[in-house]
This record gives sequence, structure tokens and C-alpha cells, in this order.
Amino acid sequence: MQTLPKIEETLIAVIKTLPTEKQQALLEFAEFLQSKTTPKAPSKSIKGLWANADINLTEEELAATRKEMWANFPKDIEI
Repeated sequence: MQTLPKIEETLIAVIKTLPTEKQQALLEFAEFLQSKTTPKAPSKSIKGLWANADINLTEEELAATRKEMWANFPKDIEI
């Protein structure tokens, strides 16, 4: 296996021999590989997203809405 400086030198030498469109394709592939190895920032939690939305639903209202939504569920599907 080659050492890092040797790999870089070999890559540069090979790239210089390629036509421009192949160099562009190689650049796009290298950027793709880089995106796969770069650690992504942790996603921000959406917990509490609606905390300040001033929505006050009771458990009874939620239950009634669920019941209404699911009332015709089996009837809507034709097999």
C-alpha cells in the first residue's frame, strides 16, 4: 500500500493526464466521497416544537378527532 504523499502524487499525475470532462467527473466523485465521510452535524431535536404555539387540545378532543378520522378507514379501501 502506498503512503499518503505517494498516493497524492500519483493522483495528481493521473488527473493531469485526463481530459477536462474526465477531470470534472473525478472531481464530482471525490466530492461525493467527501460528503459520505464528512461527519454531519447532529440534527436539532424537534421536541417541543409546538410548545409556544398556544394550542390547547384536550384528550377528549383528540380522541373524538381520531375516532372521526378512522371511522371509515376500512370502507375506503377496495381490494
